[in-house]
Amino acid sequence: MKRVLILAITVLSAGDVFAAQPDVAPPYQPADSELAAIRAKLDELQKAIKALPVRRPISTLEAMTKKAVQIDESLLPDVEVYAKAAEWMLRYPKEEFWTAADVKNTLDTIALGLARVKQLADGKPSWPTAKGCLVRAFRSRIDGSVQPYALKIPDIYDGKKPIRLDVILHGFGPTLNEANFIAGRDTGKPATAGQDYIRLEVFGRLNNGYRWCGETDVLEAMESVKARYTIDLERIVLRGFSMGGAGAWGMGLHYADQWAAFEAGGSGAGGSRNDYKNDAPSSAQAAANRVYGTVGWMLNAANVPTVGYCGEEDSPIGALNNSREQLAGEGFKFTQEGLNWTTKDIRCVFLVGAKTEHKWNPESQAESNKFIDEACVKGRQPPAHIRFVTYSLRYNHCFDINVDGVESSYSRTEVDALTSTDKKQRTLKTKNVTRLILPYPVAGQSISLDGQPFPFQPIQQPRPQARAPAFGARPVPQLPPPAPPQILFEKKSGKWSMAYLTDAVLQADKALRKRPGLQGPINDFLMDSFVCVRPTGTPLHPLANDYAKAAVDRFAKSFSKWLRGDIRVKDDTDMTKDDIINNHIVVFGDPGSNGVLAQIASRLPIQWDKLHVRVGKQRFDAKEHLPAFICPNPFNSHRYLVVNCGDNLLGTRELRTTIALAWQQLADYDVLKLSKDASGEIKGTSVAQGLFDENWKVAEK
Repeated sequence: MKRVLILAITVLSAGDVFAAQPDVAPPYQPADSELAAIRAKLDELQKAIKALPVRRPISTLEAMTKKAVQIDESLLPDVEVYAKAAEWMLRYPKEEFWTAADVKNTLDTIALGLARVKQLADGKPSWPTAKGCLVRAFRSRIDGSVQPYALKIPDIYDGKKPIRLDVILHGFGPTLNEANFIAGRDTGKPATAGQDYIRLEVFGRLNNGYRWCGETDVLEAMESVKARYTIDLERIVLRGFSMGGAGAWGMGLHYADQWAAFEAGGSGAGGSRNDYKNDAPSSAQAAANRVYGTVGWMLNAANVPTVGYCGEEDSPIGALNNSREQLAGEGFKFTQEGLNWTTKDIRCVFLVGAKTEHKWNPESQAESNKFIDEACVKGRQPPAHIRFVTYSLRYNHCFDINVDGVESSYSRTEVDALTSTDKKQRTLKTKNVTRLILPYPVAGQSISLDGQPFPFQPIQQPRPQARAPAFGARPVPQLPPPAPPQILFEKKSGKWSMAYLTDAVLQADKALRKRPGLQGPINDFLMDSFVCVRPTGTPLHPLANDYAKAAVDRFAKSFSKWLRGDIRVKDDTDMTKDDIINNHIVVFGDPGSNGVLAQIASRLPIQWDKLHVRVGKQRFDAKEHLPAFICPNPFNSHRYLVVNCGDNLLGTRELRTTIALAWQQLADYDVLKLSKDASGEIKGTSVAQGLFDENWKVAEK
């Protein structure tokens, strides 16, 4: 979507999610000689990486003579990330060098990369078992880019006993980039004295508030650490401050069943784009904003130990109070103790630092640490009474509860699940749910769902009989019993029915409906792998085609700068079956100019031809209008098709000064009216926005 859709920025009030940042000073301009020195060393590093003998099949003779050095391919991102950091500095030489120190940081980063390349070439990489402060990386499934993360490994870690993991979300940094992220963290210094956990600080793809690509970055960094270190999966803690605090509220509440505890500092739950605009959002925008305005998700704090913190004199104190008041409105009683608020109803505390601005008060930090340490003693535990709320099927589960369909997307959806003390009865009440998946009840447990009883018998599944081994043969291990099926509850005409369900059956279900991971809105495609498809054919109208081609270029530039990767772009004539199987497809153009669109135009929820763009009962002149929307890909019902959308970011100044407006909150579809300005640039102005219904059809309401 183009920037003409963005209206004036309003002044942020005391109730905002986090404080607006001051405008940035002009960046340092490196001399040509400094840039040449960086380029020369970067070329050296890139050549050294290219020369590494990546793991390959070797002959017995090679193995015996030890002439073959096998490089573990999983370690390559740990090397390539140093080259990536320097490469991005050179991409933006007038924007990313903030002080003269950044020149040194970049050269130091390359030197660290060269040292790791040598270790790999010698077959003696030391960093996988190193302690203290270091940086590692992973290759993202979104775009194939390498993304860094920082670790502090304590001396007590031995790789044998599972260890607690604390995931840290950094605050907003207008001068942040890969080079200074690495330089400040890959120091080799020992971890903090007394630290008994691994500390993971994610890069988060810069300053996007940990949404979309930034959220996936957190999840992928965690998976990388789990694969490389022995992590106690029941003792993972999420922590963040300022922008990181806003991210902790969002991810803490969206994934409430993943954490032993989470801590959100210098922020309150909230933070959708239209909270900060001086225009009234459309009804579709307002609905989509419920996904990101996390105050409405506060009920999920009932399922995970939660710390909210703000300084008494910090502007987000109002947002923190709103978060607590939302929980009070859900029925939990809080008691004020000094400046703090506590409750006995759930494991949740709101801390306020006396006479403190935008930082941690030491006493409050100590209280939070104590609270989290106590939560980690118990570890991640499903409560007997789960109270789950969601506004999106993207975040559809809490422990063993999985919402698989709703009556109305972006509306408040609830599951209240209470298990009796003897665990023989489970009572569930739902709101806005049409499909609910539960595990097979244990020990003959009975289920009551919205007043309907569903008794179950205890599981009696005999083990498969293994044949006796022949005389002298090794004993054949007894096979484990098959896993019990899941239970699908489906509501039609106000009544629930029940059926058994396997993962294979669920995966084979190709019904056209909104489902977890395939529910919109438009920006949701940024959470997974995607390929942009450029038009090469004859357009229905040149204005729309010129706009679409320019949109691909704008998307590539903004994604590189603000999301630290390169989008994959292919011509429509070069698309392959594997591209469609493995990726969301972001298609630009119209059914005349884009061959991919031409093949499926009749199967899309919005259609257009040479005369009209048809959106439900509405008609728009195709000469000057272009639709942008998201829906399931007719070629692959488990992936998105996104049409004419990608450039969703704000202008440079806004993204450098505050992330409160970092994203447009787009709905399921938009219609743009196109026009050329005095300079000849084609602008797109939104004239219609809306939501698709649960079957991916235009909702006429």
